[in-house]
Amino acid sequence: MNKKDFEFVQSESRISDVKLQTKPTTFFKDAIKRFVKNKVSVVAFSFIGFLVTLSVLVPLVNTSDIDQPNTAARFLPPRWAFLEDIGIFDGTISYNNIILDASDLNNINPVGFNPEAIKGGIQAIVISDGLINNASPYAKGGFVRILSSKTLSSGIQSSPTFLAKNSDFIIEINTPREFNEKEQNPARYRITAQVKYFFDQDLRYEVELLPFSRNYGGVEIDNVVQSIINRAPVGFSLSSIGAFNVIFRIEIEQSLNAQSSALFVESFSLTDKNNPSNEVSSVGFLDGNSLVLRDLEDVVEYNWPVFNGAQKNVFQASVKYGSFKYDPYVNVYGEKEFLIGESEILNWIDLGYVSFSTPTQFPNLSSEERIASFTRLTDDSPVISISEEIVVVGPDFVVYEYVARVSMYRFYGHDSVPYFLFGTNHNGADYFKVVFSGLQTSLLLGLAGMLINVSFGMIWGSISGYFGGNVDLGMERITEILGGVPWIVIITLAILHLGNSFTTFLIALTLTGWIGTSSLTRSQFYRYKRREYVLASRTLGASDWRLIFRHILPNSIGPIVTSSVLLIPGIIFSEATISYLGIGLQGLPSLGVALSQAQEYLATSPYLIGWGSLIISILMISFNLFGNGLRDAFNPSLKGVD
Repeated sequence: MNKKDFEFVQSESRISDVKLQTKPTTFFKDAIKRFVKNKVSVVAFSFIGFLVTLSVLVPLVNTSDIDQPNTAARFLPPRWAFLEDIGIFDGTISYNNIILDASDLNNINPVGFNPEAIKGGIQAIVISDGLINNASPYAKGGFVRILSSKTLSSGIQSSPTFLAKNSDFIIEINTPREFNEKEQNPARYRITAQVKYFFDQDLRYEVELLPFSRNYGGVEIDNVVQSIINRAPVGFSLSSIGAFNVIFRIEIEQSLNAQSSALFVESFSLTDKNNPSNEVSSVGFLDGNSLVLRDLEDVVEYNWPVFNGAQKNVFQASVKYGSFKYDPYVNVYGEKEFLIGESEILNWIDLGYVSFSTPTQFPNLSSEERIASFTRLTDDSPVISISEEIVVVGPDFVVYEYVARVSMYRFYGHDSVPYFLFGTNHNGADYFKVVFSGLQTSLLLGLAGMLINVSFGMIWGSISGYFGGNVDLGMERITEILGGVPWIVIITLAILHLGNSFTTFLIALTLTGWIGTSSLTRSQFYRYKRREYVLASRTLGASDWRLIFRHILPNSIGPIVTSSVLLIPGIIFSEATISYLGIGLQGLPSLGVALSQAQEYLATSPYLIGWGSLIISILMISFNLFGNGLRDAFNPSLKGVD
């Protein structure tokens, strides 16, 4: 081995620089590159873009009128076309223990529901027996529960009735033993007759037919008329009297040691042995439900009002309950018997939907001839058939109306039964359009407020943090004074003086909304203004404004961007808070207004506030993740780092 083995030699005759393997880039391109690699932030940005797109397109594409109330379509549940076949968001509501109208055992219908809208028809109703403690025309049997007052003997009494003195009446009363004896303070009761012996005499005499006792069960009182005659006042001649005016009383004796006493009565009957069909027997009652229902009738001849402050109610009346799935869309938009006027028919004739001989055009035709002339020309016609003509005649007018079978979805201007993805609200408006119309307003308010707050806050914080000293001290005192005023006071005063318009909200939200951005910017300037690169720039003659906006602020932009992005959902929340207090935006839809209206129906229609809350939650999370991605992307210290 020798030195020649280690001599350096040139392998090529030509020497040149090697070309750079990387391309030059800008700060913005590098930030975008880093942001795109953050998959979570990209997904969050996609959600934000999707919601913003919906807030623009839905109000334009959806033709539903959300300004005019449609009470028939109130609180329809969500209905989605591609999910209803599997029973999810199918627009149906499950009802349990709904009272049934069982007057016709072959056609049992839920009270207050359209039988045509029951999924599977009335044969799909699951029927069960039950008991209720209130009077109902759809209930049977039960007992009347008489609750006495605290200080007096009280009860119920019949309306006045006439008993012939030569009649033989029997009273039968049934007080069920199993209920009365279970009472903490079993009631002592009696039966009395309040009698007028002469028609022109106001005074009534009390005749005790059954003394106070706890004689529960079936009790019979015989010779009622004879008892009344025997106890007539001394000196009265009964030879010329043919009848007595009598009020029967069921009276409870109030115990001195108890607050109140209750008596359960199943039935009370007054029967004439000589004439069992005597109308006087109608004063009685066979069950508690029928007795209490008498109070609701216009005829009070056979009512039993309470006296001396007693209370009367029904106990354990029998009803039939039904459980079923109900489609309110069929109820609202299906076919119905509907009353329509001549003017509506004329409008549909002009549109070519129907052919009909109206009274205006053919006054000589009879009602039957006009009904027979009806022809439906197209399936677009709301009217399917006409069954009856109603003529309303006034002093100087004649109005014709018709009972018609109407396709309600065509009547409301739809081509088919509509689908409401978020259901409908208390006005019957499509809540999907309400939410995204409100989101559009809220996003505009949030974006405008964010731009103003961030712009002013960055300028204020930059000046305060860069110059420091007395400048910083004075500016911070101003900030503290403004920050010490409660935000709710500021916005309330602004609304009271300027009205609750979009501009007023924007002014109120920006009066102190910039303080947070200002404080963050100030702290970032204190962090970076002593760095070497700032000192070097100042040494080379850079001006204060160049140092602020060219060197320090770009390095501080990461945290500022994150907080700025979160200002948008924060402003939306602030507007929602004010709307909850009842002083929200007027004349414009907003997400806050929609949520504040929906919270009133949280118990009955929770899906309304659920959809709005879901949108706000997605916005908040998405803006948070999106802001975190922007913070990392615009961090100069990470430039060139993958």
